[in-house]
Amino acid sequence: MLKKLYILFLISFAVFTAPVALAQNNIKISGKITDAVTNEPLMYANVAFVELAIGTTSNENGEFTFVSIPPGTYTFSVTYIGYTEYSITADFTKDVDLKIKLRQQSLGLKEVTVTAENSKTGATSSKIKSEAISHVQASSIKDVLQLIPGNISENPDLSEPGKISIREIGTDINSALGTAVIIDNIPVSNDGNMQQSIESLNDMSSNSGTGVDLRSIPVENIESITVDVGIPSAEHGNLTSGAVHIKTKAGGSPYNAKLKADPHTKEAYLGKGYLLKNNKGVINVDLGYTQSYNKLVEQTDLYKRINTTAKYSKTFFRNRSPLQMELKLDFVNSLDGQKWDPDMILEEENYSKDQEIRTNLSVNWTLDKTYITNLSFDFGYEKTWQDGYEKTWEQSSSGPSFFTTATEDGEYEISYGPSSYYSEVNYDGRPFNIYSKLKAKLLKKMGVFSNNVLIGAEWRTTGNNGQGRIFDVERPPSGAGTRPRPFTDIPSLNQFSLFAEDKVLVELGTTELNIMAGIRMDNIQPDGLFTTSGSIGLDPRINIQYEILNRKNNTLFRNLSLRAGYGQTTKAPTLAHLYPDKKYNDVESFNYYPDLIVYTTDVVEDTKNYDLKPSTGNKYETGIDFQIDKISGRVTFFYEKYEGGFDLDQIYYPIAYRDYNTIDAGLHPYYVPGDGIYYTDESTGEAQAVGYEEDVTFRTYSVYRNASQRIKKGIEYSLNIGTIQAIRTSFNIAGAWFYTESFTDGAPYWERVYYTTYSGNTSSQESFAVKFADEHGYGNVAERLNTNFSIINHIPELKLLISLNTQVIWFEKDRRKLYPGKFKLYSLSQLRDYLGNPDLFINEDEEEDYYFLPESYKFYDNVEHEYTIADFQDQLHQTAIEKLSKFRFGEETMPVLLKCDIKISKDIGDRFKLSFYANNFLNIRPWYLTSREGRYRRRNQVPYFGADVKMQF
Repeated sequence: MLKKLYILFLISFAVFTAPVALAQNNIKISGKITDAVTNEPLMYANVAFVELAIGTTSNENGEFTFVSIPPGTYTFSVTYIGYTEYSITADFTKDVDLKIKLRQQSLGLKEVTVTAENSKTGATSSKIKSEAISHVQASSIKDVLQLIPGNISENPDLSEPGKISIREIGTDINSALGTAVIIDNIPVSNDGNMQQSIESLNDMSSNSGTGVDLRSIPVENIESITVDVGIPSAEHGNLTSGAVHIKTKAGGSPYNAKLKADPHTKEAYLGKGYLLKNNKGVINVDLGYTQSYNKLVEQTDLYKRINTTAKYSKTFFRNRSPLQMELKLDFVNSLDGQKWDPDMILEEENYSKDQEIRTNLSVNWTLDKTYITNLSFDFGYEKTWQDGYEKTWEQSSSGPSFFTTATEDGEYEISYGPSSYYSEVNYDGRPFNIYSKLKAKLLKKMGVFSNNVLIGAEWRTTGNNGQGRIFDVERPPSGAGTRPRPFTDIPSLNQFSLFAEDKVLVELGTTELNIMAGIRMDNIQPDGLFTTSGSIGLDPRINIQYEILNRKNNTLFRNLSLRAGYGQTTKAPTLAHLYPDKKYNDVESFNYYPDLIVYTTDVVEDTKNYDLKPSTGNKYETGIDFQIDKISGRVTFFYEKYEGGFDLDQIYYPIAYRDYNTIDAGLHPYYVPGDGIYYTDESTGEAQAVGYEEDVTFRTYSVYRNASQRIKKGIEYSLNIGTIQAIRTSFNIAGAWFYTESFTDGAPYWERVYYTTYSGNTSSQESFAVKFADEHGYGNVAERLNTNFSIINHIPELKLLISLNTQVIWFEKDRRKLYPGKFKLYSLSQLRDYLGNPDLFINEDEEEDYYFLPESYKFYDNVEHEYTIADFQDQLHQTAIEKLSKFRFGEETMPVLLKCDIKISKDIGDRFKLSFYANNFLNIRPWYLTSREGRYRRRNQVPYFGADVKMQF
């Protein structure tokens, strides 16, 4: 079947590209848009034919004109800030003059939509409009995404960077990295973020190496959010999991103000759309302020955001070939960190301050040409001034501290310092992103075929011009293993892309077949158009929808459609993955307090993995959509496999150093660079060399590998029963079964094994390094089945909306999964049989552990030896055998859990709206006894509430 559909697509494409084309009798669509109550014309309303991707705006008289529209069935849409969307799908076969009356958004209207709406064609997606966003009373985009089927309700939380989770349980950093966030056609990038906290601290809030922090995107000026959970268009790249498309408001509006409060967060917002006289366009401006404390009794853990936006929109050549232009400037100033509490003795603190400017220019030109229907250009520039800070109290329990400042290999005399001090580390990041995209569309209709062809090119540049990590090398953070590092030495990351796609509509009698097929080429670090110093990837994608039943061929179904799709996706590594820092390993050679201390420094100059590739994804899905009268639903089955996610691996290697002998007290040794340590013999007055032994020890450095793997599969479902007018109530059911499996593959890792050697009455600790084939040969599996039952009671006469959402988690499961076909985990009896040693681990319990064998080892000579069965007869190598507790592999299954949330919105007059929400208002928080650990823990979050008031003036 799939092969036949591909052939059909190719035939359609060949017909479309034939040199001789039949003429089309295009039609003229015009109209006037007015306020439904006052009949006043609405200037700068957005008018669009969705499938054609062409649009215009109304003039000062509310009028619009499309002079050359190919006859066909299209979705015609009109939007205006503060008004309900007008949208119809109809056959446009002749000239028509429309009279469109828009109603102001109000709870007094007959219908109000506050749930996510399913897409009708193309990629599987859900759209959340401004009415739903307002009713959610969200503090961040993450709160809004809870409306997507399968996601669960959580309390608002601005204490940690917000990460996106699509079709999975939990939030994996690679999944968050692989989800694109696109605002007004411009992707928001975090790939240049290098604000990685020093490994010994990990206090400063940072999302370096992962996805966009959703807290940085305010929700008040958003018109709609569309989430591609399925196979995206070939137009969108540098992603794996999916895409979140955000459209901000554009058009005239009165002043809109909002005040919001909950136990942790306070917010304020003010915005307006100014219509300029003489058809000069419209300017939208807004200003927002957010402040949130993680702990109410300790107001030291703070998140604060100030944001403002200015957006200018204008339509040129409105009556012939409309050219729509948008120019926008965003500014976001955020603070995230822990300030010093005067009630605390230690003055420790950390914070991350970001000042971000995003500007973009978008031009969309509707052309009446036989070879091009629409031409658009998008350009975006993003610059962030990042200032991170960590102040910690460093204290040595063994006396004075000492500081290694060397930046090259060698042996060095270093300095003593105080036994305790404050260490201060600053992180100065200046990431920037440049984005541009040019694309063209052509619509052509011939007989039963309609082709909507898209071709385009895209360029991205990401870099960082910051001063980097800065600290006093004589007051370093303990165990840092690093030195100050400028980010300016990091090359920029470039990506050039080409994409082509055809949306084919085939009219088969009274049924319709829609095929969206395309391919995308991503050239990462290009040398030329098709040459690269990085990598080139090709991502084919196809979505197929066959509408079997509709109003034309039956009286029951308004729609019954089958869907299927397949797509490949690619996500480039970030700067943090491609250009990790040098590693400085310091070993003590001699310590004679207070006169002299000598250290040996070994520098791993290059920790980059030159074989690091983009991560990839393969997405498969199939589903069914239906609508009977006002009842509509969707069921989607999906399977997704992501490979080559970025994972950090430790590499052990030997360092040779001089281990100087201990000398008597009172000798005053001194160091001669390049020679060694001496002291003056008091009896002879001659210099005496301090003896030493050539010694060696293991140290580590980190390397990023394409090792993280993730499998996601499941069933998403939604059912909208519609409104029962007698009780003014609508019913919605949505949920999903999600299965998420994560593991590492293809990344051998090393571990250090310590053992004790004896010589006479003295003992010393030695070590060797062993390599395992992979992460123990097991993965982590989580499953969840949940359903959200929403009851929405809307009373237009009272301008009141009450929604009650009952979330039922039917079960939650998690376990470790063995991969016996790839790696071998042994029970104790199996291990004894395999190694031929019945006395191995004689005192250990058969049921206690699994055992995992290393595949090779090396001593200080750094020569790798493959393990044999005979090697494990030696007690030394038996210490290298890994043990994993068996109880960790048992499946934990949690029973049914309920959670009830309520949201209330009430219009007061024409200018005020009051909203209130309460999560888990029944305080359902049962105790659960875990079967593995035997511990009790609470389920569900604590009851949480909040309110906001909106005003128009």
